[in-house]
Amino acid sequence: MRGRSSLVDSLLTLGFIAARDGGAQELSVSLRADGSCRFHVGLWPWKLSCGTSVAQLETWLTPQDVLTDKDGEPPPGTPSGGLWQSPFVDLGMLCAFSSPLDVIVWTEEDTWCRRYREGLVEQGHSDDTAPRTSKSGLCITFTPDASLFEPPPCFDVPRLRERIEALSAFHSGVTWTLRDEATGTEARFLREEGLADLCRDLAPSPLGSQNPLSFQAKVGKTTLQLALVWTEGPGRGVVAWANLFARNDAGPHRVGFRQGMREAISARLARQGVAARARCFDATALFEHLTAVLHIQVEKTDWYLMTRERRASAEVQSTVTQLVAQRVEQALAEDPKLEEFVLKVAGLRSR
Repeated sequence: MRGRSSLVDSLLTLGFIAARDGGAQELSVSLRADGSCRFHVGLWPWKLSCGTSVAQLETWLTPQDVLTDKDGEPPPGTPSGGLWQSPFVDLGMLCAFSSPLDVIVWTEEDTWCRRYREGLVEQGHSDDTAPRTSKSGLCITFTPDASLFEPPPCFDVPRLRERIEALSAFHSGVTWTLRDEATGTEARFLREEGLADLCRDLAPSPLGSQNPLSFQAKVGKTTLQLALVWTEGPGRGVVAWANLFARNDAGPHRVGFRQGMREAISARLARQGVAARARCFDATALFEHLTAVLHIQVEKTDWYLMTRERRASAEVQSTVTQLVAQRVEQALAEDPKLEEFVLKVAGLRSR
């Protein structure tokens, strides 16, 4: 089940890029009763002005070794096997593990169809039955190969739902649909406020009149998205992702976040004239009442996508600290009621 769902996950990543880079507004995933999966994007996923053409899709779907130069980098123009080395997802593994895999791409001028079986083009066969509700789009339908995946032909629906919930928050205003034909259920996700909406959903206590504090900022090649809220009751803590993948270990993103929060509150106390010796506060209580969602993107990732191995990342930690400290301090300064509540939670004001 996990292996089948991992194949779907590669298409979800493709969908996110279609929304972020290509402007797609509608994405759907149908888990079909026969064990296949259909992925549909109501827009050609990438801006053609970037040099992308429909014909290149054939190359991306063909399993092949990625050539590298003496520094281990792919030559310019080489289809990449890594999501963050180019704007494309390597679909070769999905194609190789499927029997069959059907691809349909259409524009106002043309339609392109292919059927693959175990990574090879099946001559004389194609499936041109995908629904077309837009002027251009992409539809991929695959069936996990029966010789590789054990029956029953099912997917991990809760895991895929959780994945779509997160991806829908990383880029707001896009409608994601997940259909499970085996149970006849359908779930739709549309987050108009991105991470702020996800933060509301995860917060275990009612927010009342509070709105999550949210922002996005970039320093160099590191982009941070963050939404957080404090509540009277216990919070959910920090839920984190790095380059679209869940990262809830004690990594540099978490260390930087906590340090940035401490610096923001200490800075506000200093501006209120509180002496340095009196700026100590209960960090444990502060974080116990917090629900935060954090997504960090690094162009040249500090985490390998396949092994999740973490490399030296002092720069990532310091960047997160800097951004969190600046934005949270600014938010507290602009909202005296929020600042009063946060200081009360931290034990710095009378309850």
